[in-house]
Amino acid sequence: MRKKQNDQRHVIAVPRVYDWVNRTTTIHLSVDLLIPPQILQVETYQYNSISDGCKTVYTNDDELKEYGNRGILDPKNVSFINLFINGVLQPQNVYEVQEGKLILNSADVPLKGTPIILQFVTIKQGGRHHQD
Repeated sequence: MRKKQNDQRHVIAVPRVYDWVNRTTTIHLSVDLLIPPQILQVETYQYNSISDGCKTVYTNDDELKEYGNRGILDPKNVSFINLFINGVLQPQNVYEVQEGKLILNSADVPLKGTPIILQFVTIKQGGRHHQD
């Protein structure tokens, strides 16, 4: 047999030929979870003091003991803190709370006799299930 020069065929002899197809399938699932609503347990405490017209730092010693005697709580152990001066809620940037200490960062000092209330709110895990 004579071979032609332009004949460039290749022959592969194998017992089987495999062909792969890559495919991606997306399945969208919607699952309803029935989680019963819970009434959370909340604990509140108020530190109460009266401005002397001069101070910008208040401590546990300044607390009005007839309204409470736990002092200024550690902010790491409560959920959030509100400061009221003369009954008005103060923005967080005008004060700093440390355990045992309230620091007023405002240039204005509360007038003498002005009530200062530091409210501590602690939200606890668990609780009881709400019944509708």
